[in-house]
Amino acid sequence: MRRAELEADDRVVWTQDVLRYGDMDANGHVNNSTYSVLCESGRVNLFQTRLVPVMPPGFYFVIVRLTIEFKAELFYPGTVRTATWLSKVGRTSLSVAQALHGEDDTLAATSEGVCVVMDHATRRPAPIPDAARAV
Repeated sequence: MRRAELEADDRVVWTQDVLRYGDMDANGHVNNSTYSVLCESGRVNLFQTRLVPVMPPGFYFVIVRLTIEFKAELFYPGTVRTATWLSKVGRTSLSVAQALHGEDDTLAATSEGVCVVMDHATRRPAPIPDAARAV
């Protein structure tokens, strides 16, 4: 999705993070490992604002797969806005798509992740409750 489409879509949750000096590497740009942290920040924000409020107690999410396609460098100092949305809902898993944008609106990366709903008591995958599925 293009940035304008993401901004207009109410299914998309935006998260803004501040880049830290320690996020840089020897090449003078934000290290690739930081991108996964930015993706996590966006996923957690989506889950906390949209899914956790409708989930029954005793359930949580774990990430089982994360792919990141690096598009552009990010630099300190700066901020990153991450668009996060659900792209697929399965029986026990959710697919999350993301787009990371630098301060100048450059698309820095895209990401896709798969998260599984877990039952805290059994530590096993659990079906996604209907209320969360409706989201």
